Amino acid sequence: MSSENTWVNFFSEFSKSQGSFIQALTIAFPDLSSSQFRVCSYLKAGYNTREIAEEMNLSVRSVESHRYRLRRKLGVSKTENLAMHLHSLN
Repeated sequence: MSSENTWVNFFSEFSKSQGSFIQALTIAFPDLSSSQFRVCSYLKAGYNTREIAEEMNLSVRSVESHRYRLRRKLGVSKTENLAMHLHSLN
């Protein structure tokens, strides 16, 4: 299955249970790229970096770069857990 099909299936299920998170994320950070939005969604769902890399068909290093950029864009300090920050959005 392609990563696009995987994403569509994941997002369909994720949006049923996390609709308020999706809305809060898109309102608070409308300038997120589609990849950054996907990483946030996977983090909120409890995926780790390696699992996100597999789902998005990326290297672990690419996902780490996405996470670094997300921290800057969302204003998350190095001492704060990015996933925990995302859990606090809704």
